[in-house]
Order: sequence, then C-alpha cells, then structure tokens
Amino acid sequence: MTQDPGHPAMALNSRFAEVECLAESHQHLSKESLAGNKPANAVLHKVLNQLEELLSDMKADVTRLPATLSRIPPIAARLQMSERSILSRLASKGTESHPPPGLGNVDGT
Repeated sequence: MTQDPGHPAMALNSRFAEVECLAESHQHLSKESLAGNKPANAVLHKVLNQLEELLSDMKADVTRLPATLSRIPPIAARLQMSERSILSRLASKGTESHPPPGLGNVDGT
C-alpha cells in the first residue's frame, strides 16, 4: 500500500513537521526579545504569525479528517479478500512452525 501525499492526513502531518521545525529553529528569539533586542522582537512576531497561520490550517485539516476517513474503503476491500479469508490467513500464520529469522539449530545448521 502507498500513502497519498494529497490525503488530508498527510497534509496535517506535513504542517505539523513545519510547525515543529519553525518553532525549534526560532526558539532563541524569545530570550533575545526579552533582553530588549528589537530586531529579534520583530522576527519573533513574524514567526508567531506564521505559527498561528499553520495552526489554523491544521485545525481546518482536523475538521475534514472524519469525513475523509469515512470514505476509506474497508480493509477487506483494499486487500481484495473476504473477512473470513483474512482471518484464516492470520490464523495459519500463527500455527506455522518456522524458527525466527537468524535462529538456526545449535550446531549452526
């Protein structure tokens, strides 16, 4: 399965990463602004406005998520399998007697 970069959940993830990056890269501005650095204060206000816009966009993304998620087809449809065949396959995986990868016999075979 692949992820659709245009999916609202991906847009939300992208915006969150942008918020995190913006906040981390400008965290020093608050101390400089408190110290009376006027240019730092001006930049801090611009960054805070950017963060506010991003958070507003994220809020809009979140409100669209329930409708988007309800349109995702069920797992059985995406796998093109019946629920019974999915359960049967999962059950048979648990009963197979394969050793875990990397673990052979004690003598190395």
